Amino acid sequence: MDSNNIDSIDKKINKVANDNLDSLENILNHLEHMDSDELRSEAKKMIDDCSKNEIKKVLKLLIDIARKSFED
Repeated sequence: MDSNNIDSIDKKINKVANDNLDSLENILNHLEHMDSDELRSEAKKMIDDCSKNEIKKVLKLLIDIARKSFED
């Protein structure tokens, strides 16, 4: 496979990934209209697709949020 084909495939993969992220952002914009159970369900679906390192980042964020709630 020559480098032009590889570059073309990489561009397509990046385009699809960015389109998926755009879709997720659109979901986030509409989450305010969802109840807590629907929000948890969406979060669980997103976490299921995360790597171990990404899950660690999510947990770190949740820990930071929890700590701030104790300070308030």
